[in-house]
This record gives sequence, C-alpha cells and structure tokens, in this order.
Amino acid sequence: MKRIGGLFDLLYQRSNLSLAAWSAAKGKRNRPEVRRFFSAIDSQLNRMSADLQRQAYRFSPYRQFAIRDPKSRIIHAPSFRDRVLHHAIINVAGRVFERGAIEHSYACRQGKGLHAALRQARSWTRRTLWYGKMDVRRYYDSIDHQVMLGLLAGRFREQRLLRLFADVLDSHHQSPGKGLPIGALTSQYLANFLLDTVDHAVMQTGLARHYLRYMDDMIVWCDDPAALLQLRTQVARQLATLGLRLKHGGEWNRCSQGVPMLGFVVYPDRVRLGKQGRKRLRRKLRAVRQGEVSGKLDPIQAQQQLTSVFAHAAWSDDHAWRRSVLAVHAWGERPE
Repeated sequence: MKRIGGLFDLLYQRSNLSLAAWSAAKGKRNRPEVRRFFSAIDSQLNRMSADLQRQAYRFSPYRQFAIRDPKSRIIHAPSFRDRVLHHAIINVAGRVFERGAIEHSYACRQGKGLHAALRQARSWTRRTLWYGKMDVRRYYDSIDHQVMLGLLAGRFREQRLLRLFADVLDSHHQSPGKGLPIGALTSQYLANFLLDTVDHAVMQTGLARHYLRYMDDMIVWCDDPAALLQLRTQVARQLATLGLRLKHGGEWNRCSQGVPMLGFVVYPDRVRLGKQGRKRLRRKLRAVRQGEVSGKLDPIQAQQQLTSVFAHAAWSDDHAWRRSVLAVHAWGERPE
C-alpha cells in the first residue's frame, strides 16, 4: 500500500485545530478546563499551531480515575488541550487508517459502529452452525510502541507526523514501551488499526465463512468446527508477531447456544442483553431513581436519562424483561 504524505501541514492549520476544539468540547462545554480554553481560544490555537510547526508540542500528564462498567477499568483522560490535538490528528489521519480496513471491521469507522456489527452478527448467526469468539489479553496495556510505530511507518511517509505519533505513544506507558491510555481518541484509532493485519490473515486462510471484528473482539462463523481450531492457531500466531496473546484461548460453540458479543447474546432467532449488560442497566436505572428521590433530577431530566439508558438495551428482543425492570423503577418491586 502506498504511503501517504502531505498531512502534517494540514494538521496545524487553524481551521483544523478549530474544528478539533469544537469536536473535543461536545458534551463538555460547562467544564472549567474547557471554559478556560474557549475564553482565550485564539491564543490557545495560535500557540498550538506554532508548537506543532516547531515540533515543540509537549503533552501534559493524564488524569487518572477508575470506572466500573461493570468491571473496573482505569481511565487516563488527557488534558483538554491535548484532547484537541488528538482530535486534530484523527481529522487528517483517520481516512488513512480507513484505507487498510476490511469491510467487516466495525470500530472507529463512519457508517459502522456497535449496532451495525450487531445487525451483521444476527444475520450470520441465523445461517451458520458454529462460531468462534476471540479477544486479546489486556489489549490496550499490551500494545508495543515500537511495533505500532513500525506499522505507522508503513502507512505514513512524513517524518514529522511519525515523530508526533511517537510523542503520542510516549505520553503514556503501562509498562516500559507498552500501553495505550484508555480515554484518548487516538488510542481508539491506533488500537483498531493495529489489528488490521490479523483481519487480513484470517480472510486469507479461506477457512471462515464469515468474520467480524469490533476492536479486539473477533468472531468467526463456520459450518465445520475443525476450521475454528485452525483459525484460532492462525490468529494466535498473527497476534504473537504483534507482541499480543489471546485471552483464555477463545470460546467455541454452536450458534444455537448463542454468540456472546458486545454485551449481547445473539441467537439464531433472537438477541438478548447479556448478563453484564443487564447488571449495567440495573445500576444506571438505580442511579436515575436515586437522582429523582434526592431531587437532583426533575421528572423531565429523569425521563431523558431513562430514554438514554434503555436506548442501547432496545437492540435486544428482551421486551418482557425491560418492562419488568421498568416496573421496579415505578413501584420498587424486584423482577424475577
């Protein structure tokens, strides 16, 4: 694939940085850090542009905090100024990452996304006998910076841009020379890009009837269970070249038993919200109810949050279960 140049001069243009600032501020305009940035936006963007041109931009430390969704994860959030730069990088480099992606890679791509992946999985599960599900052990923490830079050098030609990518990677280490911060926009795109080589390796075997990936969740569908074991070997071998390992060796079963995927379980005739997804929904629902009781949420705000909470779950066919959960919210009873 031909390497791409001419992007770095687009990166530091005021128009790109301004677009990045407004994108980074979505849903965050009331935060003090964001208000301070926009109160002097002209000087902020001018300084960013000058620093980038001189290759003198320095990243600030990440803000670290834990979330439970439902398992605990450590988030490393960049400063708002750095967040703007992450958006600016993706504005100019995103289309280059897109060029190497297979059709059924669904993360960080316009027109794709989680729900499109779920629709496709539902169609394939109806028509196939066996599935194999694989994901990467401690994926974000295990990403090797030098491996990533080598792959980026095969896609981007400009040394200035490659040095900036090196600075992005060097701004966070989970262990020496490894790790991407969960919470930075560039991390999502880089992590998705890294596994393009695995996608192409799977497709070239000709063993999978269907194959789909959402970030590091990889699912294959086959009518021959023996092919799944060969595919697992191929995926493990390809991951090893990237310094990565499969988690627990993968999961293999008949499609009739349900394909676990992105918080759902996809059966040939229906889709159900998975166990962890149900826990997450109940927890969010309790938070809305507590907000009502404490007076922090008025009825309109509570209804808006309820709509948001159930929007994701509505992709499943669990209508009766969702009604029972709503009954708990309304009357305080516990569903079976």
